[in-house]
Amino acid sequence: MDALEAIRERRMLPRVREDRPSQDEIAELLELAVRAPAHFRTEPWRFHVLAGEALDDLAQAIADEQVDSAGADPDEALAEARKKVSRAPVVVVVTCRPQLDKDGVVEQEEIVATAMALQNLLLGAYASGLGAMLRTGAASYHPAARKRLGLDDDEIVIGMVYLGYPAADREKTERAPASDKTRWLGWN
Repeated sequence: MDALEAIRERRMLPRVREDRPSQDEIAELLELAVRAPAHFRTEPWRFHVLAGEALDDLAQAIADEQVDSAGADPDEALAEARKKVSRAPVVVVVTCRPQLDKDGVVEQEEIVATAMALQNLLLGAYASGLGAMLRTGAASYHPAARKRLGLDDDEIVIGMVYLGYPAADREKTERAPASDKTRWLGWN
C-alpha cells in the first residue's frame, strides 16, 4: 500500500475484535509515529500503551472523573467506564511534552508535531490491517487519569488511540472537498 492510498482510504474503525495485537505490531506503529517532523528535532511525543490491568486502571480514572465532575454514582460510573475502555484490547495514550527550555521552541508547534506522530500511528495501523479509533474526552484531561497514567505535570494529552483487529468493514465517510476550505492567494 502506498502513502496516497493510505491517506485516502484510512478511516476510524470503532469496532475491533477482542484479540490483542502483539507488542511487536504496536512497536512498529510507534516507530512510524516517531518519523513525524518536529521543529528543532525536539521529539515531544510520548506513548503510553495500555492493555489488560492498565485498561482497568484507566476505567477507574474515567469513573473517578464522572463522580468528581458530575456526581455520578460510583458503581454506575465504573460500569460505564469499563464499557468504554473495553472497546479495544489496546489503548495508546499519545501525549506531548513540550521542550520549552530550548530557544525558539513554541508550545503550539510541539503539540502539532505530536498530532502528526498520532496521524502516522493511525496511517500505520490502517496499512498494517489494524483497526483504530481516536478518542478523547473529559477523562483524558482529568487529574485522576493523569495520575493513574503516571503523566508528568508538563505532559499534554493529545489523544487516545483504541487499537485492535477489525471486526467489521471500514465504512466510507464523506468529506467536503478541499476546494470548499481553500483560498488561493497570488494565483491569477
